[in-house]
Amino acid sequence: MNKISPLEFLDSLSDFGIKLGLDKTIYYLEKLGNPHKKFPSVLVAGTNGKGSVCKSLSKILQLSGYKVGLYTSPHLIDVRERIRINEKEIEKEEFIKKIEELRKIIEKQPYHLYPTYFEALTIIAFSYFYDNKIDILVCEVGMGGRFDATNVLPSFLNIITKIGLDHTDFLGKTYKEIANEKSGIIKEKTVVITSKQKDDAYLVIKKKAVEKESKLLTYGIDFKGVLVSILPEKMVFNFYGKERFKELETDLVGTHQIENLSIAIQASLTLKEKGYRIKEENIREGLKNINWPARFQILQKNPYIILDGAHNVDGVKNLMKNVRKIFPDKKFSFLVGILKDKDYKKMVKIFEKYTDRIIFTKPNSDRAIEPEILKNILGNRKKVEIIENPSEAYKYIKKTGKNWLIFGSLYLASDILT
Repeated sequence: MNKISPLEFLDSLSDFGIKLGLDKTIYYLEKLGNPHKKFPSVLVAGTNGKGSVCKSLSKILQLSGYKVGLYTSPHLIDVRERIRINEKEIEKEEFIKKIEELRKIIEKQPYHLYPTYFEALTIIAFSYFYDNKIDILVCEVGMGGRFDATNVLPSFLNIITKIGLDHTDFLGKTYKEIANEKSGIIKEKTVVITSKQKDDAYLVIKKKAVEKESKLLTYGIDFKGVLVSILPEKMVFNFYGKERFKELETDLVGTHQIENLSIAIQASLTLKEKGYRIKEENIREGLKNINWPARFQILQKNPYIILDGAHNVDGVKNLMKNVRKIFPDKKFSFLVGILKDKDYKKMVKIFEKYTDRIIFTKPNSDRAIEPEILKNILGNRKKVEIIENPSEAYKYIKKTGKNWLIFGSLYLASDILT
């Protein structure tokens, strides 16, 4: 492996697949001096919305004057997007330097002790954040929680966004089982903020918080957001909690985002109680301008082409609801590409009734499902086409003069943005 470049070495770790567990991450971080223990951290788990919470919370903290590390996944175009300080992604030279630093340690180990791609990235990120003396880290869990590499963090604020039935091969088949994995991020005597959950999931989170002697704050009980107005590029809502904020504006559009943004606000208020200097103006400004690609992103107007990262059942339900609410008088055609490890049959059954025309494509991923399989689910009931190459599909829909909605996978979003 010595002959390959640092980036090729990192990519080669993808061959080790997905392996849930903390042992290897802990081992390599110890070799680097345990950098993750030397800054405060907020850890965000969940099925949908965790990226939006991380992005908005980090922006509020940045505008409050803090040097904020942000670790998210997956990336859309460049892997360095995952590792940011005050919204600026890690420089390529620094990234390569960090890969080489870790590589020297890895290559001394037998193959079975090599970290996975995600574990390696997590180790690199935490080391980079320490080197750059961040004030606080806002970190998105990769998958699950209990055995996710990010859970090595001694996080003092733990957030669990909406839990859905996703990654069921790894996390369990029921809300209860998945909630058990997600709630594994809860640490002793910390604060936990959760979305409104299914009863089975909520009971697990509540029990875990009690066991850990942690304070639990729940959306819809301890705080909430209420929609005031929504347009294609702007949304206004009110926040009600210990503090109240009226007429909050945001360009992160979607009724489901009210819950995510309210969680970010509640997290900010919790941090304020712990001594962080956060003002109302920081919260307002932080929510107003959130550059978060593939979240109801308008690529073109008149006609509209909208790109969204909805990639599971709940995501598709939210997307359909938002399109109807924001564009009650417009018809949209759909360009869709889905991964085979998702509940694609249910996803298709949800969105098929909202359009007369669908084009299925194949995202650039080994996990992508063949468009023909998706087409066969619909039989002959719809005007359905296949354009396998996402780039060609996008060029085609731009020429139609129709309104289009592109969704189904973040890999597809990456293909379109690229």
